[in-house]
Amino acid sequence: MILVVFMLICGLLSTLLFLLDRLRKFRFSALCYMFYGSMLMWSVDLGVSLWEEGTAALGITPEEAVDELQLTASVTALALVSWLILLASDRLLRRSAPRAA
Repeated sequence: MILVVFMLICGLLSTLLFLLDRLRKFRFSALCYMFYGSMLMWSVDLGVSLWEEGTAALGITPEEAVDELQLTASVTALALVSWLILLASDRLLRRSAPRAA
């Protein structure tokens, strides 16, 4: 549940940044795809858990909360690192491309 909500928040923030970046210089669309994709995946997982276990799936112990927070941090970090690698490779390709005269 924590992961779904946090991915929704990150997806909305990246959408806002995408709309503000008129020149599409920072490729926020990649972040949108990553955050909304992971939110969709974890929403399906939550839906299946609710289907199988009922509302008991929403009960969370402190150990499960810590596990979900660690998973949320690792998914967010992986998305941001992937985005930074995409930006760096994009800049390297632009720099190495010959300029038209």
